[in-house]
Amino acid sequence: MIGVVAPPARPQFAAPETVAGLNDGAARDEDPTLTGDLLEIHFMSRRGESGDIWMSRRADLGSPWEAPTVVEELQSDTNEDTPSISDDGLRMWFFSGREQRTGIWRSERASRDAPWGAPSYVDALNPEGVEVLSPHVDLPELRVVVGLKGPETDGWDLAIASRESPEDDWGAFVPIAELNGPGDQLSPFLFDDGRQILFRSGDDLFWARRRGADGAFDEVAPLDEVNDPDARELDPHLSPDGSILFFASQRSGGTDIFEARRNAP
Repeated sequence: MIGVVAPPARPQFAAPETVAGLNDGAARDEDPTLTGDLLEIHFMSRRGESGDIWMSRRADLGSPWEAPTVVEELQSDTNEDTPSISDDGLRMWFFSGREQRTGIWRSERASRDAPWGAPSYVDALNPEGVEVLSPHVDLPELRVVVGLKGPETDGWDLAIASRESPEDDWGAFVPIAELNGPGDQLSPFLFDDGRQILFRSGDDLFWARRRGADGAFDEVAPLDEVNDPDARELDPHLSPDGSILFFASQRSGGTDIFEARRNAP
């Protein structure tokens, strides 16, 4: 029928491989988040006494990643994890318990070569009476999806907030009820103008779709070709063109960062 848009199909991926040069076999490396050009990656690593945000760069897509370094200006005396970087690499949202204010924090920098500024607590993303983790801000920075835990949830549930423009405050979180069930739902990654989402449920990664950016998700499926039945997969990050999936997995014995190339349709 003319004018009818077919709903998106689940992306299919080739066998995952570890991301060379990023992982420390003796530490947990997870929560990958990349700039839109895929030349800079930030992730959480427990190479020190606590979880901190580390980063690496590469010259181009065919070059190896440089040796990771800790992002000193984002460190504190507590854990920092689940970073989400903007497409241009100038804004970062992450979880921290610094200054006795546990929740989602935000930092900015003037350019990709400049240091990150002092983080600020995002009041709108830290509603009273609940815990908030794993923020993911979408490409246009108009929607944020998080894991939310409170008296009305059974473990961690997914919730979404939106705003009219990047200059506006975030609205209230709305649970994504059709994706939430027993146990933990975490590590959300929203894409395709809000029509598709990747997330972790239990020990596996799942995909879901909806026909419009504001409707209910009406199809959910596991990423069977990515999930290892004997390990936990978490923290998906899909490149803007949908061609590469980055994620963390415990299949190697620890927790390492992997990538999987998307199969042609």
